[in-house]
Amino acid sequence: MSNSKLTILVDADVISHFIAAGELVELPNILKPHTVAVLDNVYKEVARIQSRKLYLDNLVDRLKTISVIPFPIRNLNIKREYALLKKNNPLIGDGERACMSVAKYDNDVIASSNFKDIIPYCEANKILYLGTLDILAIALQKNIYDVARCDKFISITIQKNKARYPKHVKSILDYQPKDVSFILK
Repeated sequence: MSNSKLTILVDADVISHFIAAGELVELPNILKPHTVAVLDNVYKEVARIQSRKLYLDNLVDRLKTISVIPFPIRNLNIKREYALLKKNNPLIGDGERACMSVAKYDNDVIASSNFKDIIPYCEANKILYLGTLDILAIALQKNIYDVARCDKFISITIQKNKARYPKHVKSILDYQPKDVSFILK
């Protein structure tokens, strides 16, 4: 992969984890130089909880470090893919469906912790993806977080959000991240 700047479409679960840990402001910094974006479908999901909406709005409107982008309803390929995903698996959330269909045609990266739903699709369609723990591993590699900060994040998100990380992961040192070199370039 080239050193080109990627767009990372962040799903509501990742935003929720970073808000719960009090770390959303760091997400764009961790994923720099890439663009961190939220589809309007995902924004609406996050905005259902007023405190989360306020937190996200701060980064979108005031700091301008996260972009909210409209779902491209005029792109027939994306619109068809979205409908097909909904038909084939109605349990996949609106935000995930939107991220998956846009990433497929725009070559974006998906940041989601809902691996059960996204991994088979991403692998079948050659879409790059990251989970919350992969993002923490990137923060650790870039020396933005240390092990203690990662572990605190994991603990808080398990407590507050009922985050479902692999059962053996109690510390970031327990996690073997996938190849995230495409983000580090």
